[in-house]
Amino acid sequence: MKFKVTIVICILVFGAVMFLLSPYFSVREIVISGNAAVNRMEIEDRMDVVTGDNILLINTSAARRRIMENLYVDDVSFERELPGRLIVTIRERRLIAYVEHTPGSFLFIDETGRVLEVRTFFTDPLPLVTGLKFSSFQLGERLNVPNRAAFGIVTLYAQSLQRHSLIHSVTHIDVTDIYNTRLRFSNIEFNVGDARDADEKVRVMVEILLSLPNVASYRGTVDLREISDQYFLSIIV
Repeated sequence: MKFKVTIVICILVFGAVMFLLSPYFSVREIVISGNAAVNRMEIEDRMDVVTGDNILLINTSAARRRIMENLYVDDVSFERELPGRLIVTIRERRLIAYVEHTPGSFLFIDETGRVLEVRTFFTDPLPLVTGLKFSSFQLGERLNVPNRAAFGIVTLYAQSLQRHSLIHSVTHIDVTDIYNTRLRFSNIEFNVGDARDADEKVRVMVEILLSLPNVASYRGTVDLREISDQYFLSIIV
């Protein structure tokens, strides 16, 4: 009797294993979302999963590790929708500014100051940071700047510009003098002083720019070092 029971169990286990390994659990669809800087083809190549693979045998830990070798990727998650749908969700780091390293060489940094890549040119409209002093950097790590206050001001204002949808319009952030930090929009330069009330100062920038009928026709400076009720655009001829 025990022998017969053992045989039945073995047959059931074998059948279950064969069923799980059958084409029924083949990957039929791969859904990738959340990616913008990293294209789908690169994700698929790094993931090394194709339609027809058994969805239950995919090593998602290895796939995640390979995808995250791209510095623009902050996190990856996988979800199996049986029998054959694999959902891949990408969370990317946000590029917020460029830092000139040497003449004609630029570091691409995210909102935490992490260096994502180095290029000899840039095309996306984002602020160019000037005034930071550093001797070296490492890809994938935060930029090592001796003057941490200056670097903190850059990330603080860049994050605020992002929140107020100005990150693609401000062309320069100058922290040569951290008590007279300057943000440039078209031909208008805003002296925002230091890190105090950064978000409020950027909000006021938005109000000022919206109040100008034709921003491109104005050229001058606005002193925003102290928040007050009235601001004046000093015209430069």
